Amino acid sequence: MKVSQSKQGGTTVKRHAKLLGAALLAGVLAVGIAGCGSSGSSSAASSAASGDASASTTTVTGQKGDKYEVTSEARTVSTEATDSEYTPYTITLNLERSGIGQNMEETFTSAPTKAICDGDQMADFLFDLGLEDHMAGYGRGACWSTVNDYPAREKVKKIAPDGMNLKEVSKETILETNCDFMMGWDSLFGENAFSVSFCLDHGIIPYFPYCCSDTATMEDVYKDYEVLGNIFGVQDVAAEKVQAMKDKLDEVKAKLGDDVYANPIKVFVYDSGEDAPFTACQGVPGDMIKRAGGISIFDDIDKGWATPAWEEVVQRDPDVILILDYDYDTEAKTEFLKTNKFTKDLRAVKEGRIYSACCSDMQGSAGSALAVEIMAKQFYPEKFA
Repeated sequence: MKVSQSKQGGTTVKRHAKLLGAALLAGVLAVGIAGCGSSGSSSAASSAASGDASASTTTVTGQKGDKYEVTSEARTVSTEATDSEYTPYTITLNLERSGIGQNMEETFTSAPTKAICDGDQMADFLFDLGLEDHMAGYGRGACWSTVNDYPAREKVKKIAPDGMNLKEVSKETILETNCDFMMGWDSLFGENAFSVSFCLDHGIIPYFPYCCSDTATMEDVYKDYEVLGNIFGVQDVAAEKVQAMKDKLDEVKAKLGDDVYANPIKVFVYDSGEDAPFTACQGVPGDMIKRAGGISIFDDIDKGWATPAWEEVVQRDPDVILILDYDYDTEAKTEFLKTNKFTKDLRAVKEGRIYSACCSDMQGSAGSALAVEIMAKQFYPEKFA
């Protein structure tokens, strides 16, 4: 079956599903992705998904601890349509790493024209690459970009109130944007939000960044820049941005010196939570802290994020506390730590060594390298005097 692109143009993509078991067989569907409202792509994808009703649904825990439903299914989509001025680019969308679904190979043959992003963390990638004209909208989410000030932030349409994630937005609202590309955390693509099946059925390309993995580092942030640069045809801009980040981190490393990295300070990252703290362990935030001359007190937990007990924080006696600023809430979180029965007597609290960094940047984004410098200057002010 072959379906031609609509007159609107848009992104075309070739996906090859990686089967999870020998019993699963993938069908093949040819489709031109031309936006959420493309009746051709929707009906064609629905034909390929005719057996989806029998797919099993399970509950999984996402990278940041949220639970959502996913369905196991085998899907393949291919297309022959191309843009003669665009260099085709293939990536593997790694959905298996957090249980969203099966890995898919995506071959882009034209750049997305109506992308939407879930949260400032995601939107800042595209703003930094100068791609606001390729965006149909975004939501700021709960973690705002409190350091970077992109003029495009006010230009691009907000499709959710500040503080709300896109998974809380109705499907009708998303479809009204005619989006052809959706970028967000793993939970955005769960069955109770905008599943991979939903995206394919409505001509939306799902993109779950490499930097959102539990094992990610700054190298994965660079990878996301490289991938997005190729997807949107701005490879040179992406390469410049990556080099600027690398230069910034090299400057920080030179300032701190080998002794700091050999004896890093112990950092308790306070993201949120009163009954128990939600904290950063490994992943991109853990790597960023190490580059700033510190180490998470929960670095031994083999996850990007975790919710340990307050008693464990006390036992591990951090040298400093790093508050992740969501929406200029550092002051309120500081006051909580100073009055909370578990943390008020911590050495870091008594010595006034409570610092902060932008939560959005700490998860992997355009401002991540700058966030490393900001942390390093707070941890070791004498090195930057």
